[in-house]
Order: sequence, then structure tokens, then C-alpha cells
Amino acid sequence: MIAVNDAVSTPREGHGPCLVGHISDETAARRGAMVGHAMATVRDTELLLAESTTATPAGEIQLPPDHRDAYSQSATAIAAPNDVEPAVDRRDPSALVVERDPGPSLLSGLRGTAAERLADRTDVLTVDDRGDVETLASILVPIAGGRHSQLAVETARAIAAATDAAIDLFHVVETEGAASRERGEQILATAATALGEFENVDTWLYEAESAADAIIEQSEYYDLTVMGAPTVGPRAVCLRLDLDRCPTGCGLLCRRRPRA
Repeated sequence: MIAVNDAVSTPREGHGPCLVGHISDETAARRGAMVGHAMATVRDTELLLAESTTATPAGEIQLPPDHRDAYSQSATAIAAPNDVEPAVDRRDPSALVVERDPGPSLLSGLRGTAAERLADRTDVLTVDDRGDVETLASILVPIAGGRHSQLAVETARAIAAATDAAIDLFHVVETEGAASRERGEQILATAATALGEFENVDTWLYEAESAADAIIEQSEYYDLTVMGAPTVGPRAVCLRLDLDRCPTGCGLLCRRRPRA
């Protein structure tokens, strides 16, 4: 399953490798492994697993029982320091899976998290340690319509294909009126189209005063929530902080690299 090779990867046509960085928590590590295998499979690219003397060896991280063998790529273990940025510079991955920072601090607010800094160079998926990773039957994907939402849809589809899970695309309308509902329906329709031939999906247009509160409330009923990272503005900050109240957490937070 694991081959050790520290040579520079040769990207396959269309995508560079998928890199799973150091994830210290065992639950988050299993989730990260699941995501990495699923993304590498659907993108048909190499899977790289970072290893160090202080972390659990990549080859010992077990996938959840319901993860299909067909979505488990052969992986290459690479020697990498806990700081994953040099590995990103060296390997030029198309996707990076890392553990979510535990919470905002003064310094993180000034210089940003590693995920935020690296999002200019690769698609970044951050995983947390909350919720069950043994069996995934349902995935909630809150959709706002931005470029990060597009990556969230792709990621959810990859995980659903690997675990035979159902996807609910979820958009919250905060402003009353036909125009807001029409825009929400269009956002959901666009997201559903991005799922291609994936059939186990439903769309949900939800009216609420607060999108953040609605996502927190509904995520309690799903095994995993996958959403695009908030980007700018005070509301984005509130959304990021409020999600820490959720018993299952975001599960996955996606940042899509800007496309040329």
C-alpha cells in the first residue's frame, strides 16, 4: 500500500499529486486519509502522505470501514517536516489535506493560517477531529456560490463515491423576496450540475434569518459537513467562529486555489 520515495513527483496530465500533510489527532488523521484517497482517485493523480519521526506513520493510518477499495489509491510516503510549506513548494500538489488550526489567535489573525497562506498555491482541504469517521451515510454541503463552494462540491462528490453516501446541497436565503429565492435556486442548480452523473443527491433551499445558525443547526443531522471556507468581510469571521459551536464541526473546510 505504501511505497517510500522522496523524489520529485511527475504530475499526471491535468492534476498534480494530492498531498496529505501531518495530522496529529487520530480521528482527524483517518478523516484526512479518507479525503486524500478519495480526491486522488477522482482526480486520477498520485497520493503523497507526509511522514516524520513524531507523527503516526502514514502506512498505519486506517481508512474507515465503508471506504471502497476502488477509491483507495496506492500511496507514496514522503519525508517532510511538520511545516508542510516546503513540501508544497517541492511537490506542487493540486490538493493539500491538513488539520484545521484549533482556533484563532492574535498571530494567526495577523499572518493567517497555513491553509490560508497555501491556498494561493493549491486547493486546500482542512479536516477536524469531531464527529464519527467510521461510517458516512450523509453529507451536507452548504452552498454560497463562490469558488470555494465549487471545491466543496467536488470534495463531497469524491467522498460520497468512496463511501456510498448521499449528498444534500444546502443554500440559505436570508432576504425575503422572489429574487433571493430565484438566485438561491440557480446556485443550487449550478452546484448540482457540477456533480455530473452522481445521482444520490438532493437540493434544499432554506429560509432563515442567519445562514450561520442554519448551517450549525442542520449539520447536527449529518455525518459530515463539507463547505467552502469563508473569505472576506465581518460576516465571514462570524461564520467561522460560530461553526465551532457545532457538535460535529465543519468536518471539511475547502479553499480553492485561484484559477488563471
